Amino acid sequence: MDVRPSRRGLAGIGTAVLISLPMQHHGKDPLPPPAPPPAADPGVEVSVEVSGEVSLPPLLAGTFVATVKTWDTMAADERIGHARATGLLLDAGVRRKSTGDCADRRRPYCTSLENIRYGTLMRTIDLRRDSRCPVTVTGGTETGHADGHYSHGNGYKVDLAHNRCLDAYVTGTYRYWRTRADGAALYRAAPSDVRADVWADEPTHWDVLFR
Repeated sequence: MDVRPSRRGLAGIGTAVLISLPMQHHGKDPLPPPAPPPAADPGVEVSVEVSGEVSLPPLLAGTFVATVKTWDTMAADERIGHARATGLLLDAGVRRKSTGDCADRRRPYCTSLENIRYGTLMRTIDLRRDSRCPVTVTGGTETGHADGHYSHGNGYKVDLAHNRCLDAYVTGTYRYWRTRADGAALYRAAPSDVRADVWADEPTHWDVLFR
């Protein structure tokens, strides 16, 4: 505070008081600069399979490679070969096993994925991710299964080995529907929906129809 003598007309000596106040900003204070992104662990690789383009904000561009795991449902009825199908399963952590340790579609003791529907294969991979259970394919398109449109040979069905985790997931996620003629209990998401997937509980595996 400053006090200074001053003359104001005939009133004689008066006192003028000058008060110094801190300056105020009429706008908002600028936001602090954004914190830099955390450094990526050099020992961890992020791998993503992208359907279409993915644009990253400028701040993140160049810091890592991002991928989004997805598949095109419009291509569900496309047929793929055994080698490609096996590769996709292995990449997703799904095993394939056969009693004859072979992949010849013409032999019933082999496990072949030749000419399997893309949708059937990707639904099997979805199951592995959603259930977080071990998934092992023990039956595919090889000969020896029942015929029909929604059959193994036509690429709609796979056999998946029993294990505690998968059994609990299936019986906890799907509802009992009915018992098949051979005694296998059938499960589906909606018993009244004829388009729903069907899980048949056979002695050594789940016989699964993915529509």
